[in-house]
Amino acid sequence: MKDSRIPEPVLTAMSQGTHIVRAYREHLGYSIDDLAVACGLAAEKIQNIERGLRYSKGYRDRIAKSLSIPVGILESELDVSDAA
Repeated sequence: MKDSRIPEPVLTAMSQGTHIVRAYREHLGYSIDDLAVACGLAAEKIQNIERGLRYSKGYRDRIAKSLSIPVGILESELDVSDAA
């Protein structure tokens, strides 16, 4: 995925196999707990998402808003139910 809206450090991390949510989270200096609190999800859900489990559009929207990134960047993820 080459998107000019994605910072180079995030693209580099993604090219090394890091999930986009984790790459952004780490780029911004957030812990899993920081992101969990910011988007209202359990830390375990964030961990599951970062391990590659699919997640719903509602979760995607909340995570994108919490990371201050355009939702469209995460929209390559499929809409499915829970990441639990």
